[in-house]
Amino acid sequence: MSNEDWKLQVSIRTSGSRDSDMINIRANTAEELSVLLEGISDYSTQIAATSKVIQGAYTVSPLSTSGSTPDTTQTQSLPTTQVQGASPTCIHGARIYRSGISKKNGKPYAFWACPTPQNTADQCKPVNA
Repeated sequence: MSNEDWKLQVSIRTSGSRDSDMINIRANTAEELSVLLEGISDYSTQIAATSKVIQGAYTVSPLSTSGSTPDTTQTQSLPTTQVQGASPTCIHGARIYRSGISKKNGKPYAFWACPTPQNTADQCKPVNA
């Protein structure tokens, strides 16, 4: 089957977030699609674990800014669980570790945030780190 020679496609997001990874399963027949979906389901635990490791890598080592852009990232001490890629999860996927100093009161904060965009209707509450 060539890259564009398929009749059926199922696209699955790895979490509820629009920014999450997407898995595309393509087939020519309903029977072939069924077999492929069963195969994906057999690997769902491995797919979820890989997604958490990748998300953890982005959290630990965010993309750097160019020399002309001021650095806006804060140095943060991450809990051991984040460094090992085992961040807590919610119904939307792997949570994102956030920490810093409050601009409002000058006190440090640290929490695990839901991966959905801010102010999403079904966004989960943060969990203290």
